[in-house]
Amino acid sequence: MLHSKRSSLFLRTACATLFLTSACSPASGSSDEQGDATAAASSPLLISGVSFKTVLGGRYVGAQNNGGGAVIATATSAQAWEKFTIDDINGGALESGDSIFITAGTGQYFQAANGGGSSLNAASWNRQGWETFRIVKQSGSGVIANGDVVGLQTVTTGNWVSAENGGGGTVFAYGGAFGDWERLTISGLSGGTTPPPTTPPQTRVVGYLPNWYGSYASWVGRVDFSKLTHVNLAFALGDANGRLQLAPSSDLATFVNAAHAKGVKVFPSLCGGGGDGQITPFYQPGKVDAFVDHIIDFVVSNNMDGIDVDVEAPDRMGAVYDTFIAKLIAKARPRGFPVTAAVSQWMQYGMSDTTLRSFDFITIMSYDNAGTWTGAGEHSSYQQAVTALSYYVNKGVARDRIVLGVPFYGYCWGNCGNGQSSSYVLYKDILAKFPSAANADWISANGAQYSYNGLATMRSKATLAKQYGGIMIWELAGDLSTSSDQSLLRAIDGSLR
Repeated sequence: MLHSKRSSLFLRTACATLFLTSACSPASGSSDEQGDATAAASSPLLISGVSFKTVLGGRYVGAQNNGGGAVIATATSAQAWEKFTIDDINGGALESGDSIFITAGTGQYFQAANGGGSSLNAASWNRQGWETFRIVKQSGSGVIANGDVVGLQTVTTGNWVSAENGGGGTVFAYGGAFGDWERLTISGLSGGTTPPPTTPPQTRVVGYLPNWYGSYASWVGRVDFSKLTHVNLAFALGDANGRLQLAPSSDLATFVNAAHAKGVKVFPSLCGGGGDGQITPFYQPGKVDAFVDHIIDFVVSNNMDGIDVDVEAPDRMGAVYDTFIAKLIAKARPRGFPVTAAVSQWMQYGMSDTTLRSFDFITIMSYDNAGTWTGAGEHSSYQQAVTALSYYVNKGVARDRIVLGVPFYGYCWGNCGNGQSSSYVLYKDILAKFPSAANADWISANGAQYSYNGLATMRSKATLAKQYGGIMIWELAGDLSTSSDQSLLRAIDGSLR
């Protein structure tokens, strides 16, 4: 995905000459679910059909109206209202001490308002502190099994979920200790498993392919699927009603079928730098639910495998964006669809850390540190990549869910041709002008300066990315054929093997 600072320039040049101009909006490389998983042990654990019964009183905890209202403990049998989905943030097996989210049938989260001190409800669309609980076994530690007695403790205040008198009425979140009213017998875990990986157990290689270089069907013979795990098709934007537009369905089907035949996952990538005008209006209150449904429908109808979110407008994100992502994950994850995001330090203030950590994986746009909006400089150095990776580790994102973005393009300053004093240039076009450019990251010639990544830097970044969750490419169209020993994708593949 392209950095929004350079979006308008690129949109003018790309969209003026290429079809599908309504979908043009650059994005910089984006965003385990499990659809992109590395080690299953660190993947999110999703368990559906879980019930809790009070030890004292023998009443099942239920979400009134299957969500949207109070949590009660009145039922003597476990019906729909009394069955929940646990999303274990820690992954692996469900163990005593793990932090979890609990959702009712509507997809709404259990919430201890103000962190506890009042009645519990199942009416939240957020994944913030008030919705986070710690599940604790009454005795012992380790894996939790059916029949174990557990307690649910609010993470923010340490209060315990309490069914007063053992049940018969409203459930509260102000228990001061793990006592009789707080003891719950858990059941329904037999069907709970870590969602199986939907990609091979290999390092992720995520490539973006924009829709302004011709039909996706025309790329089937040019994309080397054997060296990729995911392709993100860029960019899906909303029409006047918030329904996604990307490419004709027959065109998408040809590409998706070819990718699937090679074991490669295909995601639509939403928004892109500069495309926020056709995405952000639809995740506002009153429109967000329908928009999430449109996204899921688009993925299902086009036989795709997940959703990449590349909103690069931090001033148009905030709480409404956090709610949007929570609702999208709530609808996508039970269907096995990962939700990923393209992120960068410059825009990170636009989302909460809880939302950041909720994605199945993130792709760091570690490029555009210089561009047409600046003077000449390194736009994507190795050291900048190291700094970006460390930033997201310090944000609490698991290393194997952090994917490093790399550029298959560069920037020119000075005598860039066609009367331009600065421009965005594909790697293959730099090589066309300077055949030895693959052996460097910087060129000064004929009154022009170019910053990009050559083969040596790309190999070093791939080796670095292997220590994390993989590597992402903006954009596949910038490379030579992998039959060439100057191909960046070929260099990446060789370093990952």
